[in-house]
Amino acid sequence: MLNFASQGGFTPVKILAGERVFEMFAPQRTSIIFGITNEPWAAAAYRIEDLIVQLERNLNEWDLIAISASETAWLVRHNTVVYELQCTISPDIMGLSTNFFYRCPECNEHIYECTHLLISAQDLHQEPNADAVATARAPTACPSCGGKIQSLGPGVSFCLDCDWEDGLSAQTISNPNS
Repeated sequence: MLNFASQGGFTPVKILAGERVFEMFAPQRTSIIFGITNEPWAAAAYRIEDLIVQLERNLNEWDLIAISASETAWLVRHNTVVYELQCTISPDIMGLSTNFFYRCPECNEHIYECTHLLISAQDLHQEPNADAVATARAPTACPSCGGKIQSLGPGVSFCLDCDWEDGLSAQTISNPNS
């Protein structure tokens, strides 16, 4: 089963997954893919033991929303940055009708451009040290592949073309059976 290396005992019962995440988890499924409703446009879903993984078209393809039984929701980016959403989402939801969760209710910025909802990543509120300043001034080319670097804030960045990342802490979803 998928386990969250989490803080505060967060245990998901449902994952709303972007297209690539849905495909990535598919080999671990313990049930066949099924439609959520009888409608032909309905999102597909499957189980991984007791966890339901559902395709969600309003998510970026590498993002997922983990939902607990208490309707707490975390947005997890493909690079393992985790945000605690300030809304409740029922595990019984059939699909989201909007992508409202990408806006921060505190500052109204895109969730990736603020730190209000951030659960795991380098602490961006600390005074930058020499390494953080050097990273902030780093070139826009990836040192691994030469691709474009996306900055999430001072000292936190990742490559859009490969798996290189800098300044991100590991909050991972893992399969203990692998």
